[in-house]
Amino acid sequence: MNIRKLAEGLYIAPQLTQADAADAAALGIRSVICNRPDGEADDQPAFNQVQQWLAEAGIANTVHQPVVAPAISGQDTARFQALLNQAEKPVLAYCRTGTRSALLWAYHQVQNGLPVAEAVAAAKQAGVDLTNFEQRLQEAAANGLPDK
Repeated sequence: MNIRKLAEGLYIAPQLTQADAADAAALGIRSVICNRPDGEADDQPAFNQVQQWLAEAGIANTVHQPVVAPAISGQDTARFQALLNQAEKPVLAYCRTGTRSALLWAYHQVQNGLPVAEAVAAAKQAGVDLTNFEQRLQEAAANGLPDK
């Protein structure tokens, strides 16, 4: 299973398969946020296909919030946080590798006082390496992220 706990009430995963949808339901996941744009790869299932698998597994609360890692904005981060706040917990966020979903969480956390090293360590424990984004996380902690 590729689903890993990132924080209280939040799990992350790489691209979901039909088997992952069943695993998510077995874990008790109540809501899913997809952070991957459709059409990134030829072998990637579209969000509506994943949404169907999740519904068949009993998870009806799904949202598509596609982002691209280098271009994640303050608006993207705020929307992700709003979705987390409104969603039934626990939430599963996914993208191609889990990195974008972890970054959206980490940007919000560092802007609200979590040290960058702790955000990076939490992501690492969940199987995601954010070290390439440490400088941007530091900038977000100091100045926030620019809006689009």
